[in-house]
Amino acid sequence: MARHSFSMRVIAARIAASIIGLVLFVYGLIAAFSPLPAGAPLVILGVLMIAAANPAARPYIRKMRRRWRWFDRLVRIVAKRGPASVKSVEEETAPEQRAEGGA
Repeated sequence: MARHSFSMRVIAARIAASIIGLVLFVYGLIAAFSPLPAGAPLVILGVLMIAAANPAARPYIRKMRRRWRWFDRLVRIVAKRGPASVKSVEEETAPEQRAEGGA
């Protein structure tokens, strides 16, 4: 019975993280049309939170990071300043081949 309540907590936490990520994503899209440049980081943070809660979303983020270099750069910037769960998603969704190489 304790195992069942633990899994319900995990499911509830994942749902809450997904909802928060979705709210950040939508708010970031709205803020993208404002004069302040706050929209893109909020969109990226929302996407990373959704991916942290839903591992099935990670391959899509990896594809987006491979396809759009600007998106990859923003993900790295947001993850550097974000919580540990966001940093781990950034590492897991990193494109296999980076052309920059670090120099």
